[in-house]
Amino acid sequence: MRISEVSRLTGASAKAIRLYEARGLLPPVPRLNRYRDYSEQDVAWVQLIRQALALDITLAAISRLQGRDGQLDWPAVLALLEQQRTRIASERARLAQVECALQKVSDELRQWLHSGSSDCVLEPSGCTTPV
Repeated sequence: MRISEVSRLTGASAKAIRLYEARGLLPPVPRLNRYRDYSEQDVAWVQLIRQALALDITLAAISRLQGRDGQLDWPAVLALLEQQRTRIASERARLAQVECALQKVSDELRQWLHSGSSDCVLEPSGCTTPV
């Protein structure tokens, strides 16, 4: 099938598909006349790449998941997913701390506005890192 069909089936642009091919994420695609002739397996690879990108996994990380034979290294895939979950948990904790600090500043500003005082002094955040 042509690249336009792969694009339609996967939602990836033709430019993105060419990039995946150039980065070695797709096996070499044979040509029929001067057009690339993609297979169902190529469609599956593009869908997998798009799914990984949607999970905030980089193309560089995806490229490390392929063995020399072009097949996926499934234990490496699992390890990468676990690394991603750990990174997300850390980011969630950081964002919770930021949310706490924002709430504290908002509360102090509301209190100052309600008091009618002309001096607004914000205290340092008393938020602690969630466990």
